[in-house]
Amino acid sequence: MTFRLVPGTGLVLPANAGVLRFGMTEHAAQWTASTLADIRTGGWMCGVHWTLFFVHRGVLVTAYACTACAEQAMGHLTVERTEGVPDRAADVPVAFGDLDLFGYPIHELAEVLDPSDRKLLLSADVSPQSTQYLSAVRLDVCEGDRR
Repeated sequence: MTFRLVPGTGLVLPANAGVLRFGMTEHAAQWTASTLADIRTGGWMCGVHWTLFFVHRGVLVTAYACTACAEQAMGHLTVERTEGVPDRAADVPVAFGDLDLFGYPIHELAEVLDPSDRKLLLSADVSPQSTQYLSAVRLDVCEGDRR
């Protein structure tokens, strides 16, 4: 039961539910994600063509296409823990390569991730010395309108 972030590709959903691939249309992303959970669409975000989200086992996934995304295709994914920044590892792993991003304190992740990966996955307002665990990660292929 692991979510897998794959740079340049998207998010591999657990339980063989499919892959939310960058470049998908809104309809295709909804169809893929609906194999795992009930999808919620809409919600207003400035500068976004479309957005969808779902919660599965304490993990909130948001996918969207900003106004800079070519042909309104999905260019952004956010994966969040529903309980915020806790003092313990998450029950459901969110993997990036061999690392569980929600399974180790932030300072340990900062030590092992490449600097380019830290920029993509660790929010700028999180101190690398923190003993807290990550609450959210984001993966983008579209350079415009990052949130």
